[in-house]
Amino acid sequence: MTDLSQKLREFFMVPNFEECEKILCVQPHPDDADISMGATVSKLSEKGVKVYYLTVTDGGAGSQDQKIVGQRLSEIRKSEQQNAARILGVHELIWLDFEDLGDYTIEQVRTKTAEYIRKIKPDIVFTVDPFLVYEVHPDHIKTGMGASQATSLYRLPKVCPGTTDHEVKAISFFNTAFPNTFYEIEQRHLEKKLLAIAQHRSQFDEKSLQMLSFYLTERAKYNEKLVEAFKVLPPTMLHVMPEAVKF
Repeated sequence: MTDLSQKLREFFMVPNFEECEKILCVQPHPDDADISMGATVSKLSEKGVKVYYLTVTDGGAGSQDQKIVGQRLSEIRKSEQQNAARILGVHELIWLDFEDLGDYTIEQVRTKTAEYIRKIKPDIVFTVDPFLVYEVHPDHIKTGMGASQATSLYRLPKVCPGTTDHEVKAISFFNTAFPNTFYEIEQRHLEKKLLAIAQHRSQFDEKSLQMLSFYLTERAKYNEKLVEAFKVLPPTMLHVMPEAVKF
């Protein structure tokens, strides 16, 4: 008997990234999207797709140096993200400025993300996979879950006042254990990604950058091609569909 998850593909088509006009990348911290999908961002922006980064936290907790933790680190990280965004061709940076490792909620992320989905009208929403096995970082869990809920529920006035006719075609999880889409990139896109990551000097020293370069380059190799991997789902599969795991 045909597996149901395969049969569902006849009804729910995974959209072509390159046919999008706009995509929205919802990341917990400055640098998450660069690390996870920077080559994809580079290639899509090159092809005329408008890429928006929505950063949930202010990035002010990501250092062991107590002298800069807080507002000073947040300012540094925003500057680093701006430099990286220029390299990758990001169209716009949006900051929610929730406190990094703070006590904000999934519901707050959901509400703000839904507002920006209504405003930007992206074809696809990209975000961290909150269902990642062994993920413990609360910012990643809250961001991924809040963005997922927003992508599923943004049309409801209870979530976001008013109405909208816009349809988000898919949600695409990066850093996922269950990829179903392998977007092909070229060496120059990978190099731009690594250059963008290198802008985040408050997070990575030379040794860390060398490790990341090795790891991300090896992870990009797939069937003699270079790719970035995603779990792409239609928003309707984010509710009461166990087949989403195998989709």
